Amino acid sequence: MKMIKILLPLALAFCFTGCLDIDEQVVINKDGSGQLTEDMDMSQMIDILQTYMGKEEMAKKGIQTMDTTVYLKDVVDTSTTLSAEKKALLRPGSVHLQLNLEAKIFKTHMIFPFTSQENLQKLYTIMSDGSAFGSTKLLGGMGGDEGGAGSPDLGQFTGIYNFTSKDGLMTRTVNKEKWKALTNNPQMAQMKQASQMGMEINYSTTITLPRPAKKISNPTAKLSEDKKSVTLKYNLIDALDHPEQFEYTIEY
Repeated sequence: MKMIKILLPLALAFCFTGCLDIDEQVVINKDGSGQLTEDMDMSQMIDILQTYMGKEEMAKKGIQTMDTTVYLKDVVDTSTTLSAEKKALLRPGSVHLQLNLEAKIFKTHMIFPFTSQENLQKLYTIMSDGSAFGSTKLLGGMGGDEGGAGSPDLGQFTGIYNFTSKDGLMTRTVNKEKWKALTNNPQMAQMKQASQMGMEINYSTTITLPRPAKKISNPTAKLSEDKKSVTLKYNLIDALDHPEQFEYTIEY
């Protein structure tokens, strides 16, 4: 736990000066239940971490090869910021961390089951509201602290969208007030400059529906042959300038 608390906030901060790959998948069953998963590949940060800290310092902090799963039911109840409802939604989830310095592998695999599309909508809100469950805050606080305060967080990007989910309809639309606040954030201005030097956050979203899609508003979306899976891929940094390009409405 101690190593996770030290390592993840640091690595996530470094990710905003390099490249980060995120693969999000949503599977919705016929009864509305399902699973939200998110895979982050931070392997490109290994060299930067070793340069910043040095192998000896990393060893002193206990940062070494590991392959472990943290069940959120053992973590969320220690939080002083999460409401009872949020704790109930997150409790079934888990985070798998894989780190191998020699092989230069650094990945996380997060799983969040949900019992209804209403709860899926609430999960998205928790993951992007920037208050209690940003990736930096949750993962950085696994040792018992609410870590990561002041660090860049993926929730700051995804939080500029309003997400709705109900039977037959899923939408993501820009929240103009949140987008404006994001673009005025000094940290985001620095990241925008970094994007001009090749910084990327490659974000892929695949939504598996219980029935074939009837209509998809985003022209860049890819539809599977059976029309039950919708995939969108983009560089999340581009949302700073063109957030409307990543909106969608899916009717099924």
